[in-house]
Amino acid sequence: MKKYLLPGLIVTILLQLLVPSYKIYVKYDILRTGDVYYFRVNPVDPYDAFRGRYVYLYAPLDVGRYGKYGLITVDADGFARVTELSDEKPAAGPYVKSERDGWFAMPISVYYMDEHLAPRAETYVRQRNVEEETYVSVRIKEGELVVSGLFVNGVPIEEIVKDGFS
Repeated sequence: MKKYLLPGLIVTILLQLLVPSYKIYVKYDILRTGDVYYFRVNPVDPYDAFRGRYVYLYAPLDVGRYGKYGLITVDADGFARVTELSDEKPAAGPYVKSERDGWFAMPISVYYMDEHLAPRAETYVRQRNVEEETYVSVRIKEGELVVSGLFVNGVPIEEIVKDGFS
């Protein structure tokens, strides 16, 4: 019994390291090799003791709510949007997989920032002009999506709040 204790402990430790490492690698691979799309969003900046500082992003949908996959089209302005939902994985064209089961929810929900810049971004987001165009850049690969940037009128939010704003 004791001769299995050390190998069992080593296997357990390796599994605890490999599972998160694999998840990080998958996100990194999407950021490195995924296709870039831009989605308009409505940002709100809450604070969560467990998740830290982040900007909550709401991407409005013009389609129904039921379907596992959202087919993406890019409009004349260069912004992507989900135009059709399907329960079947699309054979062709860009698509994104829902972050929920049973109904479609865009997997654009949070954008993490430097904890020192996040309070300024929160203030900026609350005071921003409604006419400002806010969007995210995302990378998509095989239906998986990773948010890579948050922009207001074409300028990264970090640059806007880095030295303050007026």
